[in-house]
Amino acid sequence: MTTDALKARRQELLDRMPDPAHVMRASLITRSIKCGKPNCRCTNGEGHKSLYLSSYYNGKTQLDSVPKAYKDKVSQSIKDYEDITALLAELSCINLELFRRREDDL
Repeated sequence: MTTDALKARRQELLDRMPDPAHVMRASLITRSIKCGKPNCRCTNGEGHKSLYLSSYYNGKTQLDSVPKAYKDKVSQSIKDYEDITALLAELSCINLELFRRREDDL
């Protein structure tokens, strides 16, 4: 790939970069919980389904309940993190190649 093509690709990646203001490194999981009430439908079924944000920091996994109103925002924050991570990996490869070519605008 030519140097100009590398620089153009780098700019394309930068233009596609999501705003990092709300990124989250986490996962959304659904848990089924039985409430313990003897007459509740969950005693014979799958339980009450709830959405949780699972994150791992400082050697600990944390689960945080996610209200339905936040599901889309949280999902987008997780997707943005994954997108940024992939874009940074490709940007790093491009910048490394530009460095090897001793390009001044690294």
